[in-house]
Amino acid sequence: MLFGKKKTLTLKIGGMHCPKCSAKVEAALKALGAKAEVDLKLGRASVTCPEKLDNADLKKAVEALGFSCDVIG
Repeated sequence: MLFGKKKTLTLKIGGMHCPKCSAKVEAALKALGAKAEVDLKLGRASVTCPEKLDNADLKKAVEALGFSCDVIG
């Protein structure tokens, strides 16, 4: 059963250099209640999360790790 509406978006992430970096990003987004699949090569993350989760919060979580982040869609 699905509780609440979901949204899907893409984050452009700069500064990731290794699988450990992408794992940190995934963990930070998961802590907010989002599911993320990070593509290290492309520097992007596909994110599915509750519609009520603010995009700015996703961006802040990634930037707190020292990476740049832009919501691109």
